[in-house]
Amino acid sequence: MSGGHFNGNGYIYYQVYQFADELDNEIERNNIKDEWGYAPELSEETLNYLRQKVVELRKIAEEMRHIDYLYSGDHSEESFMERMNESNA
Repeated sequence: MSGGHFNGNGYIYYQVYQFADELDNEIERNNIKDEWGYAPELSEETLNYLRQKVVELRKIAEEMRHIDYLYSGDHSEESFMERMNESNA
């Protein structure tokens, strides 16, 4: 791999993956109090919305990664479009 075309952003797609993972962890700990005794205790409706956002964030991060690969020469247009069509199927 060439190191990425958009590397000036520090592999920003990885940061989006990481955000999604951290959000997923927070959702799982919704009713668990932290060291200060705080727990979000969000409603199931809100939690379901956030779970969907986790899915969407992971998808957009994956698409960002493939865009980066396209511009860095790690994907041809053909292989890039194959990946995009797979992710939208």
